Amino acid sequence: MAHSKEPMAGKTKNRLRTIIIISLALSVTLPLVHYANATAPSYGYSRKWGSFGGPSGPNGVAVDPSGNVYAADIQNYAVGKMNSTGALQTIWGSKGNGQGQFNNPLGIGTDSAGNVFVSDSVNNNIQKFSSTGSFLASWNSNGNGTASGMLLAPLGLAVNASGYVYVVDSGHQRVGIFRNDGGFVKYFRLAAGANFTMPFGIAIDPQGFVYVDDANLSFDDSYSGNITKFTKNGFRVSSWGGINSGGTIFQPQGLAVDASSNIYVTDVLAERVQKFNTVTQNLLLTWGTMGTTPGKFTNPSGIAVDGLGKVFVGDPSNFNVQKFNGATGAYVATLSYQRTGLLSTPYGVAVDSLGNTYVADRDNNRIQKFNSFTGSLVTSWGIPGDLTGQFNGPSGIAIDHNGNLYVTDSGNSRVQQFSLTGNFIRTWSLNGSPNGLAFPTGIAADNSNHVYVTDSTNDRVEKFDATNGNLILQWGSSGQANGNFASPQGIAVDPSGSVYVADTGNNRVQKFTGNGVFVASWGSAGSGNNQFNSPGGIALDSAGNIYVADTYNSRVEVFAANQTFLATFGTAGSANGQMINPWGVTIDSSDSIYVTDSNLANPGTVNNRVEVFAPVHDPAATKLILSRNTAYTGITFSQPVQVNVTVSNFGLSLDTFSVRALANASIIGQQNVTVTPGQSMLVSFSWFPSVASRTTFNVTAQIQTISGDPNLSNNKVLGGLFYVRLRGDVSGDCRVDISDLVVTASYVGSTPSSTRWNPNADLNNDGIVDITDVVLVALVFGSAC
Repeated sequence: MAHSKEPMAGKTKNRLRTIIIISLALSVTLPLVHYANATAPSYGYSRKWGSFGGPSGPNGVAVDPSGNVYAADIQNYAVGKMNSTGALQTIWGSKGNGQGQFNNPLGIGTDSAGNVFVSDSVNNNIQKFSSTGSFLASWNSNGNGTASGMLLAPLGLAVNASGYVYVVDSGHQRVGIFRNDGGFVKYFRLAAGANFTMPFGIAIDPQGFVYVDDANLSFDDSYSGNITKFTKNGFRVSSWGGINSGGTIFQPQGLAVDASSNIYVTDVLAERVQKFNTVTQNLLLTWGTMGTTPGKFTNPSGIAVDGLGKVFVGDPSNFNVQKFNGATGAYVATLSYQRTGLLSTPYGVAVDSLGNTYVADRDNNRIQKFNSFTGSLVTSWGIPGDLTGQFNGPSGIAIDHNGNLYVTDSGNSRVQQFSLTGNFIRTWSLNGSPNGLAFPTGIAADNSNHVYVTDSTNDRVEKFDATNGNLILQWGSSGQANGNFASPQGIAVDPSGSVYVADTGNNRVQKFTGNGVFVASWGSAGSGNNQFNSPGGIALDSAGNIYVADTYNSRVEVFAANQTFLATFGTAGSANGQMINPWGVTIDSSDSIYVTDSNLANPGTVNNRVEVFAPVHDPAATKLILSRNTAYTGITFSQPVQVNVTVSNFGLSLDTFSVRALANASIIGQQNVTVTPGQSMLVSFSWFPSVASRTTFNVTAQIQTISGDPNLSNNKVLGGLFYVRLRGDVSGDCRVDISDLVVTASYVGSTPSSTRWNPNADLNNDGIVDITDVVLVALVFGSAC
């Protein structure tokens, strides 16, 4: 992955990660502590953002009396509510089997009161919600039960004018009828002694007749694709539509009936919608073919009709609901929502020099731009498709030194170029050419206006002129020898022009010159150090270290520029600092590492986020000095005590620390300092001690424990005591006597710069021992503690 090395604006302000708390101590010097191997960094979790949120995957579709469209969203395990133009009103639900959770929502219907009913074919239940998504009730979760009201793999769902809920109980090859509170009424089958074979859709007309489709069997004879009409109590009236009896329906799925008792059928096998008259059973209209453009379908499923005769078809494989004129079949609009800020199988990641992170949100077919520090969404662009600015599984993403952004649009076998605000610039693919791209994945840009792409299907690397997308060079072929590839994916270029390729299928990394000459190779299959399980993204830091997303080992491995293994971070899981199948990796100008936690093994569930890691630093207080360690009760100080703290950074990169000085538990000073790696900085505080009474301050030097701190031994250093003494007790024996007068008098005329300076004799803290100090001792002569 490409990344910028320009100075980051506001870096000092924004990279506050480690808090150092330092209390006062007497003069203490600590030994410097370094890594055992100065080139072997350690890494700690810093922050994250994002969670799963796929594109709309509308299977079942329903319309309420107000024209709102509800989708049983199998992609997000949710119900999405849109207005008639497609604007998202609300979305509710998550993956699971609890209240308000789904595993495979399919059938959906509404009643006259605005309640929403959803069937879940995996959880084997029906759930009831308000129109805003508040959970109201659930029933029949024991799909294998034999008691009345049990359901197994419920599919289509419809609600009649009286509020009764009809559910296709496909696992038991029957239809169940329930009251709207879940009370069981009855089951009915195709006829006495005859089951449905593959029932799916169900609809109810204004007169209360019930229609059920069955993709394989009718009561009278065997043929596929029939529709059967029943009374509201489940008595069969008639069947029609099967291809073996002269009908035209191949494999019906969704059903809907309009106010004129015309019935609409989604024929999933033929990728079309058919309209019939339910009285004459005549075919009135057919529209749709297979495809991804408006008016075409890919496995159409649910269907609904509003009060104005508009037909809404759930097309989950195209991630949308399409709206048609029911009278003519003419396409009207596409309804689709995206949950911005959430991710579905994030792949490539890149950062710019202004503190923004760009993510190829693969299964949402878009690019999302985030603030790198807060994770807040800046903008997003892209929808499914093959037109300019549209995507089909975007994978790699890179930024060149001119601020152009490049995306490998993998499913469309092309590269698209954008500005950093998402404005389309150009595209290239060389489709139809022997040099054309076939499922390009990784992409990187060098400093000489060249773009490198891993052509994963063709097992090669292609080098382009970024100005116009002209092919300059290609190298590689299928195989295991040096210079051969097996589904190469990640790619990166260092400042000298060397190219690093994650040879995914061969579980190794290969290094080349910018002209494709093989230089080195390392790695093998496995889970140990210097081993990989399908390496994905690859990136370089400012020191030339190489970071590889070891995808199916759920970690990132770090190598030196000479290919020596240095470190690994990340383990399998969903906690902070853990990851599941990371793919993308990139590094910002302060060497923070951004990883896309993609969960490729189980897409559409947990993780689906960006995690940020940082080199762990080893801060320490190496020296603390106080300008004096004694105060006297009853003295007003005109000069403060100076507290000087030396802070050292034994880490590998610039870092900012928050330094505090404390006396006992009281904070007496605090400031932020930025320390260069390997350097130290003096931090000074001014303190006016409280002298209201005789006091002993317990002083220490300590550093608050930091997650992943490579050396805890320098986190705490014992200090000493700071005394507030009896006024005039220069010698510290808890009484004022002749020895205190003699000592004070012997230092008259001395200052802190004198070799004979005694700060204990400077009772009034004015920076000089003079006759005033002698008088102060004399005034309290004879006092004792």
